[in-house]
Amino acid sequence: RQRLIGCDLLSDGSIRGTSRFGYDGRDFISFDLESGRFVAADSAAEFTRRRWEHEGIEAERRT
Repeated sequence: RQRLIGCDLLSDGSIRGTSRFGYDGRDFISFDLESGRFVAADSAAEFTRRRWEHEGIEAERRT
């Protein structure tokens, strides 16, 4: 399991935070700070996305 937390400098000069999780070197799930929702990279990650959003705990920690 890998976790990447960082920020991106956008072309308009604004900054966007990122939080992504990976498994075996591939993207698994990320958190969209603007919408406050998780984005599953594939159908396997969809289960985790639904559980984390239902629990609400993970999203609260990232906003």
